[in-house]
Amino acid sequence: MKDIQLNQQVKEYSMQSPKVSIIIPYSKDRGWLNEAIESVKNQSYSNIELILSQSNRTVGYNINSGIEKSTGEYIKYLCDDDRLTEWSIQLSVESIEGFDFIHGNSINFWDSGKKVAYIPSITNPTTPQMLDKNIIHGGTLMYRRDVFDRVGMFDESLDCAEEYEFNLRCLSRGLKLGYCPTFLYEYRRHENQKSLGNTSKEYQAERQKKIQLIKDRYEDSNRFSSSRT
Repeated sequence: MKDIQLNQQVKEYSMQSPKVSIIIPYSKDRGWLNEAIESVKNQSYSNIELILSQSNRTVGYNINSGIEKSTGEYIKYLCDDDRLTEWSIQLSVESIEGFDFIHGNSINFWDSGKKVAYIPSITNPTTPQMLDKNIIHGGTLMYRRDVFDRVGMFDESLDCAEEYEFNLRCLSRGLKLGYCPTFLYEYRRHENQKSLGNTSKEYQAERQKKIQLIKDRYEDSNRFSSSRT
């Protein structure tokens, strides 16, 4: 009886709540797309718009294409090989009050059944702290729609770390980051991941070089801002 009442309350709450657009950017179905879609369908929050954004271009391009098609007040992206936890959207909407974008905890999981929790060491990082280390798990993020009007879209020229660059841009422009202290996202670990799967020294060295170029953009602007204060 309590479960039925709770479900009714959740449904009524969701129908009165703002629309959330969830974008799944991908180039091809690698075998996990349906799991990602099901995790959206299984949300406790019902006022959701799901947008599948497919092309062979960069992740940033596919996210931007999804944003342009979206109509929600809040924007979130979900990688095609990952999953949302059941209460992810509802808790994110509740937590974003007073903030421009929010993040939370995530769970790393393997198909073998192994799971490892990730809880950020710093919940409200500054730009210098993010330059030192990418503390935020991108999959847990939710943005207000007007964020993209204020700071622009994802950098479509990047073939890695596009969410890192975007979050640095948001922080460097003074946008307010909030934190939801619960598990919002399930991050699949597998050998086909760009960031983890390719262990060759050449690939990792090239990836780190690209990330350093991103850091250089904001280290320079951060030094300039500091010198003016």
